Amino acid sequence: MKIEQLKRELRFWDSVGITVGIVIGVGIFRTPSVIAKYLGSSPLILLAWLLGGVISLLGVLCYAELASKFPETGGTYVFLREAYGKFVGFLYGWAEFSINRAATIAAVAYIFSTYLRNLIPFEPQAEKGIALFAIFVFTLINIAGLHFGIRVQNVLSFFKAFAILIIAGLIFWFTKPSVVNGSHVLFTGGDFNHVQGFAPALVAILWTYGGWHESTFLSGEFKDTKRELPISLIVSALIVTGLYVFINAAYLWVIPPVEMVESKAVASDALMKLFGSTGKMVITLAVLISSSGALNSNILAGGRVPFSVGQDAPRLAWIGKVDLKFKTPLRSIALNSIWAAVLVLWGNFEQILFFNSFEIWLFFILVGASVFILRRKSYPTPSFSMLGYPVVPILFTLVSMWLCLATIQSAPREALFGTLIILAGVPVYFLTKGRGSSPYKSIV
Repeated sequence: MKIEQLKRELRFWDSVGITVGIVIGVGIFRTPSVIAKYLGSSPLILLAWLLGGVISLLGVLCYAELASKFPETGGTYVFLREAYGKFVGFLYGWAEFSINRAATIAAVAYIFSTYLRNLIPFEPQAEKGIALFAIFVFTLINIAGLHFGIRVQNVLSFFKAFAILIIAGLIFWFTKPSVVNGSHVLFTGGDFNHVQGFAPALVAILWTYGGWHESTFLSGEFKDTKRELPISLIVSALIVTGLYVFINAAYLWVIPPVEMVESKAVASDALMKLFGSTGKMVITLAVLISSSGALNSNILAGGRVPFSVGQDAPRLAWIGKVDLKFKTPLRSIALNSIWAAVLVLWGNFEQILFFNSFEIWLFFILVGASVFILRRKSYPTPSFSMLGYPVVPILFTLVSMWLCLATIQSAPREALFGTLIILAGVPVYFLTKGRGSSPYKSIV
């Protein structure tokens, strides 16, 4: 048995706050113009956003069952460890640390500092310093105690969802709908021959939906992991899908797809038509709230994976320590933030975000297949069993395969670099390998 465990303090709405905070970042304010480039029809665009939510829900159902079966901190790491052994689990933990988490934290912090300049003018050279300060502040909040981090997260997630509703509501209420050839562009407005653009559009859309699974990283800190966490994952997915479809419908209410393609900031352009410079300020505040919530939730959830890995690898045991004073995985949280700070100082971290797409979908393939493997093993029966088995995990696995291949095709160099980083974890695993233990029967 693992010696040190984190306190079980989280409830249903805490999971929703974490998921909404991670998923709804700044992507929803930037990707709609990319989607419009591939899909020239408003109905097709809305259908694609809805389909993105359905695909996310397939994954959510898989994770809900697995989290109910393994109520332990670590999420994806735990599921892969129990299905394929500690080696595969470690490679995921290595990739999560070296590619995904720190790069995401660094990018979001940088975006926060960039938008802050719209409110508080400062020299461009100071952007890195502001980004580092933001990482430092949210790291301290999450080190100080789970109750601090989750309270901040719940507040930010509420205002983030509220901001999207307000922006969409203002657009619908105060603007006249765009009409082309006598028809509203929301219902027509485009060429249905753009159906072939669905594939690249979905890649961008699913990037915007990314993070729906990450509250499972804190499975060992929920009071009722087997019941509340699975349902909260489903509710979160439905909330995010509803908000994304609603805000995109608002964009299309006033901006035809052909014009949206030319816009680098769709929400800002839409509100500028309404309120001029005041509209720009509204969007700035929304992005600051969004990036703050994403930064806090990424630090909060991301610190749990190295912690769980450290508890299984004796030579990394120092990462898996629970701080005696704060009762948090202090060392794991700090390690992620330090690496993120290094990426900010390096300054070329944006491209790293392309590397993590390959890594994410590669491990999602393994998670989807793990549902079948773990159902055949003698583990505790989960309190939550997904509806639609075996169709749901089959579809999720196939979609993950397709997106993984699409990433290789569209960004081969980034996919190769991501593969090399994952493989770099092989010698690290054998250097840190030792006799560890798990509360469940692992394949070693």
